[in-house]
Amino acid sequence: MTEFEEQNAVNDAESMEYDAGEDGAAVSTATPEKACEVLSKMLGFLGIDANVRAIPSAGHFKLAVESENAGRLIGKHGQTLESLELVFNRVLNNLCDKGRANWISIDVDGYSVPVPESEAPRSGKLPREEINRLEHLAFDIAKEVKMLRKPRVIGPYSPSERRIIHLALEDDPDVETVSDAVADAERGKKITVKLKEAD
Repeated sequence: MTEFEEQNAVNDAESMEYDAGEDGAAVSTATPEKACEVLSKMLGFLGIDANVRAIPSAGHFKLAVESENAGRLIGKHGQTLESLELVFNRVLNNLCDKGRANWISIDVDGYSVPVPESEAPRSGKLPREEINRLEHLAFDIAKEVKMLRKPRVIGPYSPSERRIIHLALEDDPDVETVSDAVADAERGKKITVKLKEAD
């Protein structure tokens, strides 16, 4: 699926129908269970296998997504994740009585976009020099993987560092990046760069 097709799929997800409750009535508030259910269905609609769980955040909760397709979910400059989060909250508001759902942020592999109307800088922002270093590292590792035909494990890296590496290689037709399922004590995860499997 191309980035254009993924953006269209995110937008089309807004028209999906969900069961609001056992009796079909709208719920008055968005519970963590309902939010996880809705996002899981949306990701399934996009053809993405992921684990979704709710975690406490600033007196409310946000959704943490773990997936081998983190780069696809985040998109260039976080645009795909930003679109997904917007559509997800619209859908959830439609399920809530009189649209009383609080805004729920989505965290993908440690990266998240700001809450709307917030003027805070985008989460996980790194200095330009560090971004350039990580991008060049990703390109070098990809060349090595393609030349030796063997996967390479690098890291561990922080969530913001992993995002840069995922995005640097997301358009490479020959390799893919996969983060470890479990982070270390400092939220660091290793990344495996490997050849894509033939269709």
